[in-house]
Amino acid sequence: MAVVAAVIVVVTLVVMTTGAVPAVLALTTALVVAGVVGIATPAELFAGLSNSGVITIAAMLVIAKGVLRTGAVSRLTHALLSGVRTAGQALGRLIPAVGVVSALINTTPIVAMLIPAAKELQQRNGIPARGLLLPIAHATTLAGSATLIGTSSNLVIAGLAEPAGVQLTMFSFVPVAVPVALVGWVVLMVAAPRMLGRRPQVQDRDLSWQAEIPIAPRALATGRTAAEIGVDSTAEFELVEIRRWGDPLDAATPLEAGDTLVYRATETGVRTLWANPRFGLAPQRLFLVTIATNEQKTVRDLEEGEDIAVVAAQTTRLLRDAPAEPGELCLVTAASADALAENSLVAMWRELSGTAPQTAKTWIAVAVLVGTIVSASFGIAAVELCAVAGAVLMVFTGVLTPRSAVRALNWNILAIIAGSVGLGTIVVQSGLGGHISDAVVSLAGDTALLVVLVFVIGTTLLTNAVTNAAAAAILTPIALEVAAVAGLDPVVLLTLIGTCISFTFLNPYSHQSNLMVLRPGGYSTATFVRFGVPLTVAVALSAIGVGSVLLTVVG
Repeated sequence: MAVVAAVIVVVTLVVMTTGAVPAVLALTTALVVAGVVGIATPAELFAGLSNSGVITIAAMLVIAKGVLRTGAVSRLTHALLSGVRTAGQALGRLIPAVGVVSALINTTPIVAMLIPAAKELQQRNGIPARGLLLPIAHATTLAGSATLIGTSSNLVIAGLAEPAGVQLTMFSFVPVAVPVALVGWVVLMVAAPRMLGRRPQVQDRDLSWQAEIPIAPRALATGRTAAEIGVDSTAEFELVEIRRWGDPLDAATPLEAGDTLVYRATETGVRTLWANPRFGLAPQRLFLVTIATNEQKTVRDLEEGEDIAVVAAQTTRLLRDAPAEPGELCLVTAASADALAENSLVAMWRELSGTAPQTAKTWIAVAVLVGTIVSASFGIAAVELCAVAGAVLMVFTGVLTPRSAVRALNWNILAIIAGSVGLGTIVVQSGLGGHISDAVVSLAGDTALLVVLVFVIGTTLLTNAVTNAAAAAILTPIALEVAAVAGLDPVVLLTLIGTCISFTFLNPYSHQSNLMVLRPGGYSTATFVRFGVPLTVAVALSAIGVGSVLLTVVG
């Protein structure tokens, strides 16, 4: 059976690497074939669907969305980037702060929020976004491996190790992951400005939209000027005036609740302003609408009900004076598309974005996240139970609606992780894991340094070829076997694997964060290789050193 299992695993990994078919289909096919040939029972092969790691990942996706929904990370990012003048200075501020956050929630949405922040910094201060996005993506990946909940692969490792009697706690990965991450961060901060610091080309601005952004009661912007909060002028928008009770004020006037900020902007600029958490905008969606017919009305007449608010229009006038011409485009907020369907002035519409950040719920969301981490860290309850309780609290406290919570679940990722657990089952039940572990022990003997070397190199190569979850599912049972045969501490080997799985720096397809920054940063595959090789060598050497020391000390 070991030979058949080896063929199944190798073929699955090759198919996943080439991208010939979706990863979910490749994994599912592998599980079906393994069940047909009798390698394991269906219950064993599909146990990943009820694996504690998969359940925890699903719950943490909901918690992460709740925290991000409040705009807390966005506000932190803007505060950190205030006053920076160089890419090195920006990285020095962002990497440690974002790294801490990445160890607590899923890294993908964090990177998603940093992309517009980096572009805004490029527009405002001329600091190239390409010099920030790739190193930040790599920094968050490194930091995510420091805790049990920071990355899905750590949860997969813990879930597979538990039946073998090996318990991994919230901070079991810290002794290996943190020193390695610190080395990687230093390399990123030194190398990125030199290798990725090409200055952006200045482009002409097309500020054809008139945007009017209101300041809500208790908004974070009150009492501060537009310049102080970074919403006065970028390449995408330019503040024209502030209107208070209908009277124009100078753009340098401190803001008050009820003020309206009038901008000239691009469509992207309008969307950036609308999504800024400092304005405290109402929890409604943003739509691009087309005016239907000429009824001698103004753009503001779209607000015939309380469910629609006009944010911007392609005009040079104030929105109250801009005629609602047939075919004209406007950006409006609405509770739902139903409100637009019932409006006689609206011909067509397209939803551009979900609800604006809800800053009033920030402390609730942060308290839920902290409570989840503390309760899981001190063993008050099982990690998966703490995570699910936190996800439920996000809904009960109103941070997320039930529908938003369901949408936070990335079913493709969860299916891949569950299928990867089944792939690990094939390795174990067929005896393939035992053969591989015997080969590792015979190759390395009882020398800790050689064992660490084999796992660091093997994990680094595998994680750049397949998904993190698949690498974790295959390597975890092998590490447990090697630890048992060689008399080594299994926790050290597993945390070493969890750390090295984050070394996804050599191509844009090895991690979701890499793909997210590929186009916004203007990177190529060659850029990933050129920038990733020295980083990979540095963190791999540090992992070898730390892992060898720990294995020697703890046995």
